[in-house]
Amino acid sequence: MDSDENRKSGSISSIHDLQETSKRAIRFCSIAIVISILNVITNISYGNYLSAAFISGLIGTLIILIWITKNGKGRAAKFCLIATLNVFLVSIAFAEGLNTASILYFLPLLFAIPFFVDNNKAYTFQVAFFFSITLLSFAVCVIFCDKTSSLQLIPDHIFRKMFLTNCFCSVVMCALFAYWGMYLEKKYANALLKQIDKTEDAMDARTKFLSSMGHELRTPLNGIIGATNLIRSGKGLPEQKDYLDILKYCSDHMLGLVNDILDFNKIEAGQLDLHPVECNIKTLLKQLTLPFYNRFEEKNIDLEVIIDENLNEIVLVDDLRLVQVINNLISNALKFTETGFVRLQAVQKQKQDNLATIQFSVQDSGIGINEADQEKIFGSFWQVFNETTRKYSGTGLGLTICQRLLALMNSSLKVKSETGKGSQFYFTITVPVLVTKKEKKAAAEQNNNDLEGVKILLAEDNIINMMIAKKFLEDKKALLTGAQNGQEALDCLGKEDFDIILLDLEMPVMDGYTAVVEIRKNYPRIPVIAFTAALMDQEMLLRLKSLGFLDCILKPFQPMDLFAKVRKYAKPVAEVLS
Repeated sequence: MDSDENRKSGSISSIHDLQETSKRAIRFCSIAIVISILNVITNISYGNYLSAAFISGLIGTLIILIWITKNGKGRAAKFCLIATLNVFLVSIAFAEGLNTASILYFLPLLFAIPFFVDNNKAYTFQVAFFFSITLLSFAVCVIFCDKTSSLQLIPDHIFRKMFLTNCFCSVVMCALFAYWGMYLEKKYANALLKQIDKTEDAMDARTKFLSSMGHELRTPLNGIIGATNLIRSGKGLPEQKDYLDILKYCSDHMLGLVNDILDFNKIEAGQLDLHPVECNIKTLLKQLTLPFYNRFEEKNIDLEVIIDENLNEIVLVDDLRLVQVINNLISNALKFTETGFVRLQAVQKQKQDNLATIQFSVQDSGIGINEADQEKIFGSFWQVFNETTRKYSGTGLGLTICQRLLALMNSSLKVKSETGKGSQFYFTITVPVLVTKKEKKAAAEQNNNDLEGVKILLAEDNIINMMIAKKFLEDKKALLTGAQNGQEALDCLGKEDFDIILLDLEMPVMDGYTAVVEIRKNYPRIPVIAFTAALMDQEMLLRLKSLGFLDCILKPFQPMDLFAKVRKYAKPVAEVLS
């Protein structure tokens, strides 16, 4: 199907280019005919009937070639046109002699040749070929032509007039060809700019569409994933466990697909940015591997995690994007490994001036990758398909997104692999190491795994999302008050105090954007977190912060992410604002 479409597209492009080339040839021939007619009249007035006859023959030939070109024989006419022009120019040079400067007509011909050739792979060769013919014809005239004509008698005073006439006509033709060439280039440049504008408009429309669809898709997914997590964490019937595991896997898989497409859309639109935060690399890696152990046990594959002890320190890095890259590599390794192991390893390669260089690698004993395919796997929507891998599904965007994310971190993803002997994906990043007094305090706070006594105001118009968040937060012993919109949230704030506010952005009556401005005016000491399914990039995050939000929690939310953000910001007011 794709090859047929490509051939069709190529055919259409070729026909379009042929038509444009034919139009250019016809226009240049028309200019040449007009100048030639004037030349015929001049030569007749001078009594140079042989020159007039040659030029009249040239005019007739050009008219025939224009007719052939208009009737769809442009490719054949093109060679005939160049050959005919050279033959006539040589004939006229011999008929008039070098003193009449008739060989100057080769100059406008050389100028016009590039406009006669189709824009294809053979363009350079064809132009060089036609140039060679014309230069060879010019050389024949210079070497073999006499200064005066031996074919007709031309008085000396006529020679001077013909010299001036030929110089004038050749200059005029060069000027006309130059003008017409610039006109065509301007025309094509404007057409290209219009096409670029259309493409950019289409890209903008696609970005807006996917952003809107992303919000609509992520909102119900938040309910599905949240409800699944709550049921799995509670006391259910033993026979329900397998079904809940399937529901959990499918919803997580769907969320991954949606996120891949939306992330790729943001990358293509240049809207994907990094948001570095303080985190402990060792702790981060241990936490990100926890959700994988059950999946590895199901396939009876060993998950080995090797973390350098030197990485037990606080660094500044975009933890979400780093986790996204490593998660993708581990998921791929698990997908393409049937027996053996998957090994995640992180090693500090160098540390200097509070900068740590860390190498991450994910190695597996899976099917491996053919050397010829190792560059292709980083392309968009591409997977290694053969009899073994045909059963594996996915968007084919994972490694592309990883490569783009690592490019933002001034790194790149590399691969070592051999078919049947497994693969190793690895990359190196350099991150600032932070010396902070809060480290011990943060570690101590992590030991407390509940939100007892924390008063939370949640403004959310989606009943399911409200129910999921409320259940999770109340299980963590938080005191939660719900509101259906921004106005209800303001009314609640007038009745009691809260430690933190979670505010949805898209709500009826009063949305989150408006509500946060009012909250900042009247209750400036209460931290407000955006609770949203909207796509988040650096520009949007900065806009939210300028309105008064401290941070954001994306839906579908991960329970530990919601817990961590609430714990981080629901602190004594003086500490939050310091």
